[in-house]
Parts: sequence; structure tokens; C-alpha cells
Amino acid sequence: MQRVGSEGQHTSVAESQSDGHSGGTVKIKREDSGGSAASRSETAINSWQYQGTHIGYTTELDPILFDVSPTRGSGYQKPDGRNAFLVHQSDVPRYAEPQISLIQTIDKLLGSQGPSLVRHFRTINRSLPIVEDTFFETYNGRRKNSLDPALLCAVYLVSSSSAAYNLGNVQWQQTDVTQLEDLAFKLLEGALTNPTLSTLQAGLLLMQRSNVDSKFWNTQLIGAAFELGLHLDCSNWTIPPLERGLRKRLAWALYMEDQWCSLTHGRPSLISKEHWAVQDLCDDDFEEGNPSAEEEVLEESRSGQECFSQMVILTGILSNILNTLYTQRAMQEFDAAGANATRLILERAKPIQVSLKEWFTRLPKDLKMDNGQAPPTIGHLHLAYFATEITLHRCIIRSLSTTATDIYLTHVCRSAAKARLISAMDFVNRLRPSHLTAFWYFPSRVNFALIATFGSLLLATAPCQEEAEFYQARLAEYRWTLSVSAQSAGFLNFAIESLESSTGLLKDMPMKPKIEDLDVRQVPPPPSLPLTRLIPPQAEDDDEFMEDASEAQSVPIPPPETMSSTSEMRSPSNSAWSAPATYGPYIGPFADLGARNWFEQSHHGSPEAERMQLFVG
Repeated sequence: MQRVGSEGQHTSVAESQSDGHSGGTVKIKREDSGGSAASRSETAINSWQYQGTHIGYTTELDPILFDVSPTRGSGYQKPDGRNAFLVHQSDVPRYAEPQISLIQTIDKLLGSQGPSLVRHFRTINRSLPIVEDTFFETYNGRRKNSLDPALLCAVYLVSSSSAAYNLGNVQWQQTDVTQLEDLAFKLLEGALTNPTLSTLQAGLLLMQRSNVDSKFWNTQLIGAAFELGLHLDCSNWTIPPLERGLRKRLAWALYMEDQWCSLTHGRPSLISKEHWAVQDLCDDDFEEGNPSAEEEVLEESRSGQECFSQMVILTGILSNILNTLYTQRAMQEFDAAGANATRLILERAKPIQVSLKEWFTRLPKDLKMDNGQAPPTIGHLHLAYFATEITLHRCIIRSLSTTATDIYLTHVCRSAAKARLISAMDFVNRLRPSHLTAFWYFPSRVNFALIATFGSLLLATAPCQEEAEFYQARLAEYRWTLSVSAQSAGFLNFAIESLESSTGLLKDMPMKPKIEDLDVRQVPPPPSLPLTRLIPPQAEDDDEFMEDASEAQSVPIPPPETMSSTSEMRSPSNSAWSAPATYGPYIGPFADLGARNWFEQSHHGSPEAERMQLFVG
């Protein structure tokens, strides 16, 4: 196995035994159960300084050779019967002096804001629980000189970029932020040559910043994770339970990062299920909250842990979509299917849609948006759900535009896609300032943009001018909603720019034929209906999702140009999830019969009925 040493040379595993250090953590050696808070703090102080490398199963060194060697010493550790690590700590003292100097440099950039930034980071860590409690114990115990400088920089930067933090604090000078950011990435880049668990913690936190090249850093962090053996099952390793839980949380955080990077960048994921042995998260994998903490804090912590776990499950469904519908092999098979491509896609998508529906149905009450007691930090979870649905439907819609699909099949698929789009826009329209200033997972800015992209796709493939105008109006409303929301969440400006780019590409799109000019067999005539709106998606039953639009409540919706103030959009009566009949996107004049009703009336008993049932309800 080859790896890049600190000077850039390639070094073999055998040679690395005398390097002095390599990637990993010596905590594999310890078999204690955690001990007191003081001993846990000492663990946090020292763990980042020691490294070790997981020995792959096909390298020039076989782990069995170490088992039979009488001189294997402390440089070789086996946490279980299969996996082996090379561990070294002979040169640990060389870290101390530059470490203290770096901490002092960071403090000069921060001034007096360090403690308040760390306090705010606790709220972020509840939603992304990848930093152990011993970090805070060490920091508050005035021993921060013992912390990993890269991780400390990352904590400060993530907190400083939080809208919620900046609402109540004087913002830094941009020059200070830039200097701290440059230092953080310089430290991270250096640490990745000899990574530890805290290196991955720092990298995952820095990935949350909107200006980060996530494509590049994802590659670096996944490579470091393999070095540390985070892709392995550590359930039976002889390590402390606290480290076991931290390893699993970090592993799944990296898995999510990889899959969402795959979606947002349109690139293959780096983690494959064949080489992923990490067990599912359970309650024991999360640290218990401080019993003396306020009940509200404990409840937020529990909710954050549940949200994190549900995000992991949802990401698994997204991964299934990407691996089923978006691989090069799958696309070749769809191309080869010709006119039957849509049917082939639907057959493969149906079990995924079932799992997606079950995921949403089983969401705990505390994580539903229509629950008035739900924390505002769950917004990114529901946005990810809509992005996952959109990813599923984009593949279907694209197949309709390139194949000679049956007319009723086209109509049903487009009707279902339209309902998903409106529900997603309705979700964004109902976000309150407390949601917008809360923590948003790093792909969220792209997920907001994907809603606009999906609308533009439906606009570009609309069969008639009336439907095209419907999507043009919805996209205009969505842009206005984003512009209002961006006043509280600056990262939404990316979605606005993306929307303008996608709609700009359609400016010269030829005029669609009028509905009356189309063959009557191509588009079913829309009934005469008033302007209507969909109820919030969380209040709907999926089996009635595409019911006749005439059953929805009719309300007047002012056009964007008449809603001039932020307060008009964001007042409690206008945006609360508990008031579903007040405001929100509406179906509009092209709201023909629900897909299920039209489908059953026109093609009752068709052999396509069972195949399409999932996508019409």
C-alpha cells in the first residue's frame, strides 16, 4: 500500500513503522470505559496527537505476520481479530511548542469572542454531534492550549458564520475572518498528511461553510477516514465506549457528506456499500447530556440526535436513488430501453419511493414541521427530504421528454412531479426567521436551488403554453420568497443566482402551442377551477397527495409585486405552520384533475395501473 508522506514522497506500510507517525489514533490501545470527567479530558487532550494507520488486507504486510512476531511491540495494535493498525508515539513532544504558539495566534485574531463562540457552537453540535463533550470540558477548564488548533479554528469559524450568532453579537472584521479561515485550512491541509479523529472533526465542520470547495475537501476527508479505519465495524473493538460512539458518528457524518457531495456535484460517490461495514446508529452511540442541564437543553440535545439519525437514514435512500437511476450503467440501460425507458425507470424507482414514503411516515412527532413544539433546527432535514424526492422525479421527467411515452403515463408522471414541486415551494414559503437562522446542513444551499432547477425542468418540458406560464409564475414567486428569506439567511443568495441562471437559459425558448391547438388526445382538458393551494406537506396523507384539486381550499393569493414588506410575508399569521389555510403557493389555473382521478377514469384496468399507483398517490 502506498501513501504520501509529510514531504510528499511515497512510503510503504513497512517503511512507515519508522516514520515516527502516520494517520490514526492510539486510543485503539486503551480498554478503559471512560473514567471521570478529568480523565476523559486528558483523553481529549492527547488523542489528537497520536497517529496510526489501518493496514489494508491486500498490502505488502499481512496482519497475521504481526500476530506471530515476538517483537511486534507497541507499534502494532489489533482492536479485534481481523483489523490491525500501526501506532507510533515516539515523537509526540515535538507537537507541544508549535501547538501553544498556534493557539495564541488564534486568540489574537478572536479577541474576547472565543468563549461566546464556543458556547454557541454547543447548539450547532446538537444538530451535528461530531465533537465530544470533553472538548468543551477541556476548553472551559482553561486547558485549551491542549486542544487541536485545527479543530479549535473550525469551531470558531462555524459559529462565527451562524446567522443566529451574528444576530446578537458584533460581527468580526472581514479581515479577521479571512485570516482565521486561511489559518484553519492551512492547519487542516497539514494535518491530513497524518490525520487523527480531530482532523476529521475539523474538516467536517469547515465543510459546513458555504464558501468551501466541498468537492475537493470531501475527497481528502474520505481518504483520511479510510486511513483511520472509520469504514470498519468497531462494535467489538477493545476501545472505550466513548470512542466507539464518536467513531460511528464521525463515520456516518462522513458518509452523509460523501453522498450529498455526489448529488450536489453530480459526481460518483467515493464510499461504496461493499466496503462500508459501519453499524447503524443507536442511542448508546450518543453521549448522555449533563443531568444538571436545563430540561429545554436536554430536549434540544435529544431532538438533535434523532434528527441526525433520521438524516443518516434519508441519506441512505438518496444513495439508493443515485446508485439505481444515475450511474452510467443505469443510463446506458435506459437509453437501450428506448420508448420503454420510463417504464423501466418506474419499475426501479417504485421500491425506493416506498422506502421514502415510509421514512416520512415514521418521522417522530418532534421532527415534523407542523408540530408547534418542534425545534427550528429541523428545517435542513425536511429540505433534504424534498431534494431527495426531486432527485427521484427528475430522472422520470427527463425520460418523458426523450421517449415516445404513452400520453396518460406522461400526464400522470408530470402531475405527480408538479405536486412535489409545489409542496417543496410551499415548505420554503412557510419557513420562519427562527428556521432560517438555525443550523442548515452544508448541502442545503444547493437543495434550495434544486427546487428552482426542478421547476425550470418542468417549464422546459411543458407540452403547452398554459402549463409553461404556470411554472413561470411559480418560479417568479419562488424567487421572491428566496429574496425575502435571504435577508435572514445569506446562503440563500446562491439559490437565487442558480434560479436566475436556469431561467435565463430559457429566455429564448420557443413559444409552446396553446392547449386548444394540441391534439385532444395529448392533454386532458383542465376543469374550470378557482385558484387553489396545497395544504402543508406534513399535514397530508401520501395516499391522498394527488387528490382532486377542487377539494383543496380556495384562497386569494396576492402576486409578489403587491407584497412589499418583509413583515407582511413573515408575520405569524402568514407563515406559521399551524395556519395552513392562510398563505402559500397555489395550484393555479392549470390545476387539472388529480393524477389518480384522471388515471382511474381514463384507464381503469390498464396493465400500467399497478406500476403507476405509487407515483399517483
